[in-house]
Amino acid sequence: MSDPHAIPPDQPASPARRRVLLATSLLIGTLAVSGRLVQTVFADTPAQDAAFLQLSQLLTGRPQLDATIAHRFYSALGTKNSQLDSQIQEIAGEAQTNSLTNADELLAALDANKPELAKTARSIVAAWYSGVVGDGPDALVITYANALMFDLVKDATMPPSYCQAAPLYWSAKPPLA
Repeated sequence: MSDPHAIPPDQPASPARRRVLLATSLLIGTLAVSGRLVQTVFADTPAQDAAFLQLSQLLTGRPQLDATIAHRFYSALGTKNSQLDSQIQEIAGEAQTNSLTNADELLAALDANKPELAKTARSIVAAWYSGVVGDGPDALVITYANALMFDLVKDATMPPSYCQAAPLYWSAKPPLA
């Protein structure tokens, strides 16, 4: 018994069949890639990312920071500083050893005892607040709208170039909280 939909061996495949095959292949490829991306984004945070996020929380004074953005900062800072992992451990160790619980105390202690670590700590703070790692032509923008510098005014206005409402919406008085 033969398949009535089978193409005889002496006839080429129809264009419609090729389109279906191509569409199916693209769909399977897209699902495979998106599955890998989802797996990468939601994978367990490596220990280095967790240490960086914890140090970032101490340095910024923010108990809640975005883990995805933290990973991007960590990766970008790591490409510019090959000693980043060991410096993160040293900075965290300094905070723990001296029971330092806020950024001002930690930075003052680092300035006095370990200026190179203070420089690294400040580069982490600068990255979180500006959304940028590095400066000049080598600067890498990691985030714009989620940079911490916009947190102070987020109840009244959006970051520049983001439209919150109709034109000239900013001319009205901001809502009182």
